Amino acid sequence: MKRQRRTLENKLVTIRIIDKVGPVLILLGLFGVMSVLYPGFLSVSNLSTIGVQAATRAILALGITVVIISGGIDLSVGTVMSASMVTMGVFTLYLKVNMVIGILVAISMGTFAGIVNGLMISHGRLPPFIATLGMLGIAQGAALVMSKGYSMYGFPESFQFIAAGEFAGIPIPIFAVAAATLLVYCVLYETKTGRYAFAIGGNEEAARRVGISTKRYKVSFYAISGCFAGIASVVLSSRINSAHPGIGFGYELDAIAAAVIGGNSLRGGKGSVPGSVIGALIMATIRYSLNILGISSFWQQLVLGIVLVVVVYFDQMRAMRLPE
Repeated sequence: MKRQRRTLENKLVTIRIIDKVGPVLILLGLFGVMSVLYPGFLSVSNLSTIGVQAATRAILALGITVVIISGGIDLSVGTVMSASMVTMGVFTLYLKVNMVIGILVAISMGTFAGIVNGLMISHGRLPPFIATLGMLGIAQGAALVMSKGYSMYGFPESFQFIAAGEFAGIPIPIFAVAAATLLVYCVLYETKTGRYAFAIGGNEEAARRVGISTKRYKVSFYAISGCFAGIASVVLSSRINSAHPGIGFGYELDAIAAAVIGGNSLRGGKGSVPGSVIGALIMATIRYSLNILGISSFWQQLVLGIVLVVVVYFDQMRAMRLPE
């Protein structure tokens, strides 16, 4: 009996180690395969490009990590990002407000959408899937209405520094991701809000019985996700030097896949902040690799859909083999 118990404990330890280092091994494996298929793939220029492209996905994934840990899901982050950048465009290009104010407006727009999501779920008792799917459509429609379906151009040249600028040879978006990672890490592991996110995701009924205001904190979790969608809109808008009403559609899948690849369980209660960033790097690497290999965008969608299904499948397998 003792031998069987020891064997089981060793197996569980091995599984947990694999779960922690798995995302890093996947990323290194992708780099290895691509360096063979495309010599020069590991150049500083390519890696820098991947890092910049991963920045938007990483920021979205960090926001959605808080929601997933709390046992929820947010399908709206992509279109909320679109609505936020279009709102920024309306204020700065049409209403002629200062660019800094426009950036704050974009972040506020994302936060507001997140609060609405949280209220629909906590007070309206809508399932997170339905509430955020509805917000996906609302945000997409709002972006199209405000922009009349057209991309918006004319941001100040200085605005491009957010995505194109460098400090000590490192692109500014990478610093933005580092700051966002540190912020989310501190929120989750150093604040009451973070501890309650794990508690609610692990067992919401138990959390409610010990006096945690689950409704109030759920609103705050979705507000964080929306806020990070607003921040991501600023970074992406700076990179493309425009506000596009439809560009965010599909980013929610990358963000969810990145979070799950990074070790965040869709069942809630467990998660990894650095893992979400590594997951975003993996998703960006896959997209970049498919592009430089000349794979059609149609096939890219097929591949990325398969990746998402496989990621969720392994998350379910991981949940079954690890005891609570």
